[in-house]
Formats: sequence, C-alpha cells, structure tokens
Amino acid sequence: MAKQYRIVRKIATVNIVAGGFASYDLPRDYDYEAIGFRISGSVQVSVSNETSVRAEAPCQWIPRVEIIADGKNNLCSVPFWALSLGRYDTDLPQSGARGTTPPTSPNVGTYAVEALGVYDFASIDGVRPKDSNFRSRGLSLFQVRFTFGNPVDIFVHAAATVAFSGTPTVDIYAVQLVEEQDAQGNYATTPIALKKMSYQQLAVPSTNANQELRLPAGNMIRSVFIRTEGAVTAGEPATGTLNNLILQNGVDVRFNLQASNVRALDNARYGQLIAGYYVADMMSARGGYGNLTLSDLWDLTAYAEPKAVMDITGATNAVVYAVTTEYILANPSA
Repeated sequence: MAKQYRIVRKIATVNIVAGGFASYDLPRDYDYEAIGFRISGSVQVSVSNETSVRAEAPCQWIPRVEIIADGKNNLCSVPFWALSLGRYDTDLPQSGARGTTPPTSPNVGTYAVEALGVYDFASIDGVRPKDSNFRSRGLSLFQVRFTFGNPVDIFVHAAATVAFSGTPTVDIYAVQLVEEQDAQGNYATTPIALKKMSYQQLAVPSTNANQELRLPAGNMIRSVFIRTEGAVTAGEPATGTLNNLILQNGVDVRFNLQASNVRALDNARYGQLIAGYYVADMMSARGGYGNLTLSDLWDLTAYAEPKAVMDITGATNAVVYAVTTEYILANPSA
C-alpha cells in the first residue's frame, strides 16, 4: 500500500538587493503543501526626517513575490503583505502571532527587522487539505521570483538617509508531502485542484459609488481580499476609502456589505486585521478546520464577467488593491 509522509526543509537564502530582482529554482520532486519566506536584516537611519514606521514594515522590501511553474504558469503573484499580515485564512491574526518585527522607531539608529510569509497550496480549512497540494514532479522549471524595494520604503519619509545595515536576506523553505507509489506504481491520491493568487491595483482619485473592478474569470474563486490606501498617507493601508463592497457575476450577487460590516465580520471570523484590510471569503465558515469542500467555491468556469463593485471615497493618494484566490479544478462538477 502506498504511504505518505511530510518533510519540512530550507531551500535557500537569497540576498535582498535594493531596487533589484532575484529568482531561485525550487526542487521538482514532491508535492508542495506550502512555501514559506522569512525576511531578516537590519536598517540604519543616519539622517532622520521620518514621520513614522509603516504599518506593514518590513514587507515593503519585497513588493512582489511570484511562484512560477514551467516558466509560464503563474501560481502566485502578490505583494509580500498578502502572504504575511494578510494571511486571514490561518490562525495568525486570531492568535496575535507575530507576522512582522518592524523598526521600533523612525529616529536615527540601527534596527533589526523581520517579516514572515507563507503561500499555502494546501486548503488548510478543507475536508481534505491535500486536494490542492501542488505536484512538482514532471515540471521542466519551478521558480520563485522576488521584486525588491529600497531600505527607506519601510518608513513614512521625506528627505531621510536610510540604508541597509549589512545584507538583508529572505529565506525560502518548503513544507512537502511525499506520496509513495504502491507496487503497481500508482499513487494513493492525486491533487484535484490548483490554487492561484493574483492581485490588481487601482488608483481611485475620484469619489465613485459604483467603481467597478473586473475579477479573473474562467476558474473558481475562493476569496477577494481588498486593501485600501487613503488620503492621509500615501502607501499606507487605511479605512475611509471603501464604503461598500459587492461581488457579482451578472445577477449572481455573492457578497454585498458595507465596509464597516465587512470589518466586523472579518474580526469575528479571523481576529483583528490591519486597518484597510477587507476579506470577502466565499468558503469561510470558521468554527474549526476540516468543514469546507471545494464545491463551496464561486463557480466562474462558464461564460462569466465577475466584478467587484465598490462605493469609493476618492482622494489623491487613494488606491485599492484586490488579491484574488482562485482554484482550477480537474473536474469542476465534482
């Protein structure tokens, strides 16, 4: 009889280069449950005109993480904050676990920082989490790619002098499930779904009660995670921009709540999220893991034009990010 077991291992340490890029080849062997990342390093403020430390610091050092299979299939393309403080579907926000260690002050000095991020392939709150594990055998290429920011990006700043102290790094580690073959060369189970995460960014300088944002079509949507930036501080997540959120496909309306009620529901489900974070999760029932099935997903495999319709209070610095989590099922009718 075929067996399975889990392995957890570090894959690599990659240097963070200010304003640069980096890619790393991932092993192509076992099924991936999750790929984790840890930013660590120090920043030195030598001339301080800083106003404050940014709310999501030091996630700004990696404004984009991509996980790509065969050089063309983008499984994940999101800012680092979406894999760290935005991991609403885990117990991290609810437990108050540490997702980031930001600088303790914007004043002159040297500060050690850290940020933790995880991309889960497994549907950790599903009846069978491994249904969406990613099978890497047979791939010709499997990579993680980073876009790096600058040292000063973790502060709300004017004309400050900020530099890396030493060379900050990002560790890559993996949680994998090894499925052994039986005597006939068969696996006991095969993943039936492929998970994808992507994001869009929309400037909203003008007030609009019916601001539309087209969502990805053709797959099954689990959730749309909205992050808003307001008028006061450019680049900072904040409330006051989003007033109401609707998710719909034609007459099929799956979500319709005022922003304050979205926050209330999210806090009840997940714990306290950062101001400016709003989660519309099609599958979330909470109250325990193992109670959700992939049939709960929003089915957009047929002709579809899904969109988010938002009541927006616009401003010069106002921006909306939408992080969409999709699944591609081997048999959508299953």
